[in-house]
Amino acid sequence: MVSVRQAFPSAILSVDDDPATQSFSKFDYVLRALSTASKLRLSIDNPFANCFPGDHYRLLAGLLTHLVDDEGQVNIVDVGTHYGTGTRVMLDYAFDPVVDTFDVLPWHQFETTYLTSDDFVSEGGRLTQFTENLQDPEVFEAHEERFIKSTFIMCDGPKDGQFEEKFLRLLSTVTFSKKNRWLFLDDIRFESEIMNWRRIQSPKLDLTSFGHFSGSGLVDISEGFKFA
Repeated sequence: MVSVRQAFPSAILSVDDDPATQSFSKFDYVLRALSTASKLRLSIDNPFANCFPGDHYRLLAGLLTHLVDDEGQVNIVDVGTHYGTGTRVMLDYAFDPVVDTFDVLPWHQFETTYLTSDDFVSEGGRLTQFTENLQDPEVFEAHEERFIKSTFIMCDGPKDGQFEEKFLRLLSTVTFSKKNRWLFLDDIRFESEIMNWRRIQSPKLDLTSFGHFSGSGLVDISEGFKFA
């Protein structure tokens, strides 16, 4: 008998015939991030925060520690606030960040949260939350400038078979300036997300072995985001 906490159906796809994976080149950044992630410990009272591998929080902290913006200011867009664990990592590990986080529910309505009122711009912090749905084209358009200014975008949405595909298609319509910019995707091994990951045509790397067991993907969108 083998004990497993959680299991779900998935699939294995070849990567030798995926040009976006084969074109990824910024391994130095990833290797520095992984080395840092292997050594740090997060002071967050989430039982999965320090799982490495197993969950993506230490991986995220490593990526953010070595994140640089060609224009100086690190702007982060966090899609899917939920309990705020990833948001907390963004605030604690990115250098002097400005973080915009999105969810359909306010952060304080969740029974558990790792955010405090002091984190928010209104209280002198660096975080702003928007309770809006980014799969709505009008909502997305209203916030498009935030994505254009971003250095790092994280998408950890509901995985309902609709949101992520709609959001990624909208993101692919943005005219980005050329600069150092990343997209981080959670749960890319879910059945609903496997083909979304495959459709990404920008340079990408599956980091599941170092992140969330359900799939962690990093996309280099320094020259824009392409989605088939």
